[in-house]
Amino acid sequence: MIDPEARPRLLYIEDDEALAVLARRTLSRQGFEVVPADTVASGLARFRNEVIDAVVLDHYLPDGVGMDFLHDVGSCAEQVPIVYVTASDEAKVAIEALTGGAADYVVKTVGEEFFPLLIAALEKVLKTSRLRRDKEKSDRLLVDAKERAELMLAEMNHRIANSLSLVSAMIRMQVQAVQDEKTREALAETQSRISAVAEVHRSLYTSNEVAEVDLNNYLGSLIVSIESGALRSQEPITITHALDRVLVSADKAVALGVILTEVLTNALKYAYPENGGEIRVELCDELESLVLVVRDNGVGHDPASKPRGTGLGSKLIKAMAANIYADVVHLTPKGGGTIVSVRWSKASSA
Repeated sequence: MIDPEARPRLLYIEDDEALAVLARRTLSRQGFEVVPADTVASGLARFRNEVIDAVVLDHYLPDGVGMDFLHDVGSCAEQVPIVYVTASDEAKVAIEALTGGAADYVVKTVGEEFFPLLIAALEKVLKTSRLRRDKEKSDRLLVDAKERAELMLAEMNHRIANSLSLVSAMIRMQVQAVQDEKTREALAETQSRISAVAEVHRSLYTSNEVAEVDLNNYLGSLIVSIESGALRSQEPITITHALDRVLVSADKAVALGVILTEVLTNALKYAYPENGGEIRVELCDELESLVLVVRDNGVGHDPASKPRGTGLGSKLIKAMAANIYADVVHLTPKGGGTIVSVRWSKASSA
């Protein structure tokens, strides 16, 4: 039985006056507020101008058939369920009604079973309609919450990127102020590391993706920043790159950005001590893994040799590689130069 406190308003379109009166009494006792109509036109008028929760629609009416009503209300039938009433020999009509937008149908009989069947159908379609509305409301709330969270996350990334950029600018000013070359190099490397992290947050802020970073854009911007801001004595050294489009989480992007910053900084400082040359950066999307490669044609690298600087860069590379479960390999080809390869599985990028 319908909840008496809910008392749904039921538009009952029926031209048989005696049946309409009986329906009103029977359905009122079941908790419905019955709104009568005896033609397609009057039914449409009440449907459009009043609050209606469900409709009982007879097939044969003085000014047309129930299908005319269904055609006119169109998509509104998705919000207000309609129970179509047909004669016992009108199965085809019932199928057409369901196809036309009716939620259910009931066969009109002269016996006592008509109203119990009608009430059961009404309870079913009203429950289904209520569940659909609840789901739509929940979906809207979920979308609204997601949009608010994305806006908050974008704003957070924006502020973090700005703050880190400010710190980087302060360090740049300090680099220009000091005279000691080692101190300047150490400050410049620190600035590059901060810029690597800041660029991740800037990528998240400017991208449509709030949880993943496009390495193509991120590493490309980072390479340009490193090349323009690097301290080196030999010119010209150019950095070229070819990067596949790869999406990774923000923490993995930070790790890769730090690794690339350290490797490029070392290459800029040590690969070409006398003459200029090229440093090549490649990001390849392979079958089951992703590979970041930095190569040069310079003097080469001896892995067994002691670090020429503080050794902090090597420690950072190892730490960041462990963070993303990556393998870092240094190679010195016979023809000279250095190749640094960072390989990690696609599964760990999720």
